[in-house]
Amino acid sequence: MTLGKFATAREILRFEGLDERAYWQRFAMLLSLAVIIATMGLLRDSGAVIIAAMLVAPLMTPILGIAAAITMGWVGRAGWLLLVVWAAAACAVGVAWAIVFLSDVPRGILLPHEVLSRTDPGAEDLVIALAAGVAGAYVQINRSEASLLPGAAIGVSLVPPLSAAGILLYYGQHSAAFEAVLLFATNFGAIIFSACMVYIASGAGRSLLRSERRRLRFTFGIGATLAFLAAVFIPLFSATLFRYLETGTETALAEAAQRWAGPVPMEILRVDVDAETRRAEIWALVDLPAEAQERLATAEELLPKRLRDTPFRQVAQDVLGPDYTVVIRYQTRFSWSVDLGTETISPLTEMPPLPAG
Repeated sequence: MTLGKFATAREILRFEGLDERAYWQRFAMLLSLAVIIATMGLLRDSGAVIIAAMLVAPLMTPILGIAAAITMGWVGRAGWLLLVVWAAAACAVGVAWAIVFLSDVPRGILLPHEVLSRTDPGAEDLVIALAAGVAGAYVQINRSEASLLPGAAIGVSLVPPLSAAGILLYYGQHSAAFEAVLLFATNFGAIIFSACMVYIASGAGRSLLRSERRRLRFTFGIGATLAFLAAVFIPLFSATLFRYLETGTETALAEAAQRWAGPVPMEILRVDVDAETRRAEIWALVDLPAEAQERLATAEELLPKRLRDTPFRQVAQDVLGPDYTVVIRYQTRFSWSVDLGTETISPLTEMPPLPAG
């Protein structure tokens, strides 16, 4: 990367240039529009609308500016842009909260999936942000590849987590709001680090770090970035580890439930295991015996005899251990077997055998 390219980019990345006021106005307008679009998309549970907000959001530019300033040894300018980004982030959270408040959205409704999906960041989000940072820095250096910029903007999520945090704060979900901000912080730190590496690899190391003073400033800046990433990675790794442990336990519990049911037709709809709260939930559909149609009884008494005689407690304890609480949610149904050759219809009392091979 030549000094000429860096000097040209500097005016954009530092919020300076011939018309600084116009740039600030443009930044504020685009950020406000992005937050409005993202918030409404999250409330409507619309992924397409959220993607539109990612394309409008202007936060990628000052974050790349921080990386450029660190690479050139401009610690003061990096600190200034750092304040700009986090002040903008705080405003984005506040605007999202205000939108939900003014919309008078009932507090008792279930949170949309798109909101909840931004409350569980993991190590994979760090990998995505690192790759997006590389793409964004590459496009910034190579203007001929500007067509790749929308892909980089979609690949990294900056405004949607902030909007999700504002929504969650309105609903009083403070812990989940923190997780959404953690996702933003992950993207923030990863983009800075990967963009610095791209700038160095593009020639900035030879052109801009010959001065001892600049080398020290660059070392300080990249060291602070790595320390920030390390602090972010600890909860991300913990969340990812819990997620993999929970997924394995859910599979084991579902398989144990199917073995426990044996020949009784039972369909496992969903299994959720929360390793942190030590709580598991199972959703299932159970076929009732034919005679259950002819008598009145409780749902438990109508279950097939095998399920009533063999306690599920020991099965779940073997998988989860004694310190878990298990919630079992089941629905009952009647099933019939229709012989198409003889037109015989009979109650389905056992699962049909699997075909050989």
